[in-house]
Amino acid sequence: MFTNTGSDKFLYKLVVISDIHHDLHRLERLVPVINAADYLIFCGDGVDDIMRERGRFTVPILCVRGNNDIGSNITELVTTVFGNTRALVTHGHRQGVRQGMTNLMLLAQQKNCHLVFFGHTHAYFDMVANGIHFINPGALCNGTYALVAGDGNNFMCKMGVV
Repeated sequence: MFTNTGSDKFLYKLVVISDIHHDLHRLERLVPVINAADYLIFCGDGVDDIMRERGRFTVPILCVRGNNDIGSNITELVTTVFGNTRALVTHGHRQGVRQGMTNLMLLAQQKNCHLVFFGHTHAYFDMVANGIHFINPGALCNGTYALVAGDGNNFMCKMGVV
């Protein structure tokens, strides 16, 4: 994951995944990486897959449903706090992320969030705009996920491949 030099500057180590679409083989291969983190953040489209495998995870899971999680009673939006940073987790389909980031940015501003995790597009994305850090792990069914580490104020992200 991320390597610390000297003191442990990363207080939060997150694995972010989205869009599993029943690719349990890749999810199973990712279990050791997930369990080496502090949290698993799941951005939708594969809630049933997460629930099926949840007994293998030793870390807390923040989970939202996506547009393909039909019949799931899991929420579509979660907010939480990592240190001094308020974070938003959503799939992104309701905010039209395939057409652009405007609606997601407005939602983040409305919720006073400066860290946003989303999926839906199947494309890895890591960008800061207007003081908001947007991270899309891509699609696990295509082999990508995100490794995120931060000190509670600043977060960095890198793409993982499985």
